[in-house]
Amino acid sequence: KKKKKNMPKRKDNTSPPPPRDEIPPNHGGPVRTPNVNDVLSGRGGRINAHPGNVQFREIVDALKHTYLSKSTKKLEKAHIAARVVTQIRSMNPPGRFLKEDGKTGLWMDIGDAKARKKA
Repeated sequence: KKKKKNMPKRKDNTSPPPPRDEIPPNHGGPVRTPNVNDVLSGRGGRINAHPGNVQFREIVDALKHTYLSKSTKKLEKAHIAARVVTQIRSMNPPGRFLKEDGKTGLWMDIGDAKARKKA
């Protein structure tokens, strides 16, 4: 018998496809004042203390055990991050993932792909 070397694993058809990007970067245009559910990108006390960031960390902490489990596959981790993003974006008012433009002081949405990486 020949040994099969470096053969890619067959994917079963039961696994869901990777998460899709629904919101592109800069969606919705510039934001002057972030709302209470917005998650702000950046560093420092002002960002960390923002209510949306506090809420975001609580959501992430609740899913951290599952995400970090050795049995959680890479694709499942992507779906966990996508659920966090969807949960924030589904709030009332809808949460956005914003980054401040240093020149204008206005905030822009970073889009779903970067939001999942943050999650």
